[in-house]
This record gives sequence, structure tokens and C-alpha cells, in this order.
Amino acid sequence: MPELPEVETARRTLRPILGRRITAVEVLRPVAVRTHTAPALARALRGKRVERLERRGKSLVLRVDGHALRFHFKLWGAVRLHPRPPTPDRETALLLTFDDGSALEFRELQLSEIHLVRVRDHEVPGVEELGIDPLSRAFTRAAFEARLAGARGAVRTVLTDQARFAGIGNLWAHEILHRAALAPHRPVESLTDAERAALYEAVRSVLREAVRLGGEPDFVDARGRHGRFPLAVYGRAGQSCPRDGTPVRQGRLGGRPSFWCPACQR
Repeated sequence: MPELPEVETARRTLRPILGRRITAVEVLRPVAVRTHTAPALARALRGKRVERLERRGKSLVLRVDGHALRFHFKLWGAVRLHPRPPTPDRETALLLTFDDGSALEFRELQLSEIHLVRVRDHEVPGVEELGIDPLSRAFTRAAFEARLAGARGAVRTVLTDQARFAGIGNLWAHEILHRAALAPHRPVESLTDAERAALYEAVRSVLREAVRLGGEPDFVDARGRHGRFPLAVYGRAGQSCPRDGTPVRQGRLGGRPSFWCPACQR
């Protein structure tokens, strides 16, 4: 599932569409559009100009003349920017063509959702429940501590609570915890001051590095480039921990796969 680094990478690689006007809309997978019928979405978007590109947690947001086209990748999904409109295939869900001839394709959608909503007081409906964004200036050590206050349960579970920290999912929580040398099943209430400080720094450093490197290796950005972040533990069960060479262990936590080094993560 694309998480904060992948969605932020998608946003940054879509900058060429800023200021472009939408001239054509093709909806090839109407079930992915949750707010409009295919003809209604086409009518609503045609002629609109892309004013801003934003990321809200794991959602990509295109601001278009008082509306927001919000795309949540969910299980999987891809956006591709083409210099000319491609011939749609069975994986193409939505195709937007712009006034310079370029086209934005939403494809390979697995449970992905597309919403077109009216912006109210500059706020995008549907993201109000999200917590603090770990890439924002507001993500200070004090703000991090405030969101840990009163939390109970596994530290992995707390990190992936979108009402606390917007955009961190299962994959990046495990990479963050490896960087902080903390086991994912460790009770968050057991963390010492030093461990919470290490966790805060790991959140910042891992996510910023992941964005700089274009996300995890299976992700492909809008220009067709794969992510280059070298995963330390996620999906690497039985392989050597890059810190000490111990085989990475796999388990289940909250019904989801969990990966950690039993030697260096405590």
C-alpha cells in the first residue's frame, strides 16, 4: 500500500500539471469514483484548471477551481504522467488530458478511491480526522510526545494510527522502528525518554530519506521511476539485518505481517 513517502513522491513528480487546464476526461472504471457517475465527473472536471497539488496523509489531492479531486491509493494504485494521451488498457481507470496535450492516468487500482468534493473554507472534506503530518513543521518533539501521551498497545500500532500520525502505514512503521532499534510489538507505554527521542528522530529521518529516494522499491512514480529506498526489514524475513547480520524475523501483529531484527530491536 503506498504510504506517505510514495504519495509525496507522486505529488512531486506531478508538478508539470500545475496550471494546466483539463480538456478531456475519460472514466474507464466508474466504480473507482465514489462521488459521481462517470458522465457527471467528466462534466465537473472538464475545463477546470489544476491550481494546487497536495498530499493529505496517504491521499493525493488535486485542487481544481474550488473543488478537490482526492485520490486514496488504498491497497495499490498508480498515477502516470504521459506527454501524450496513451491508449487506455484494462488497467486504466481514469484519464485526464490537459491543454498542453499531456495526460494523467490513474491505473492498476486495487480498492483505490477517487472523490471529487467541493472545498469548504480551504479545507478538503474527508481528511479532517487525520493526525499530524510527520513532514510538516508542526511535527516537533513536543507535538510527537503529545500524541504518544495516553497511548496503549504495541508501538507499531500507535505509529500507524492515522488519527495520531497521518501517512505512516505498516511498511514504513517497521522501517522506522528498525532505525530506532525498537521491536514493533514493544508496548508504547514502556518506552523510556531516550527511546521516545530515538523514535521521533527515526520518524523524521526515515520518512525524509524515503521521500528523497522516491519511496520503496516496488513503487513507481508518475514519471515511471522506481523507488530506491533500501528496506532494512520489511518483507525481508530470513535475510540479514543490515545493522548486525542477524536473520530478520517475521510474525503477525494485529492481523498484519510484522518484521524485525531480534538482536538489535528491543
